[in-house]
Amino acid sequence: MDEFEQDIRVCPNCEKEIPRSDMLYTHDCHGIRYRLVCYKCHRLLMAKGYDGAYYSEADECLDVDY
Repeated sequence: MDEFEQDIRVCPNCEKEIPRSDMLYTHDCHGIRYRLVCYKCHRLLMAKGYDGAYYSEADECLDVDY
């Protein structure tokens, strides 16, 4: 990459092209990185404290026979 070339990404929420430097990761209900979004979408998606749906270990199925 040239010194003047920006890393442009597409926000998966609003689908706008945004420089990577203007994006943040959201986190799920357990604090695990979820997705990279623009500042505006980050504020909206993290309003309840996490991005996505709440889940617990009861929602995970780790059985081999699943």
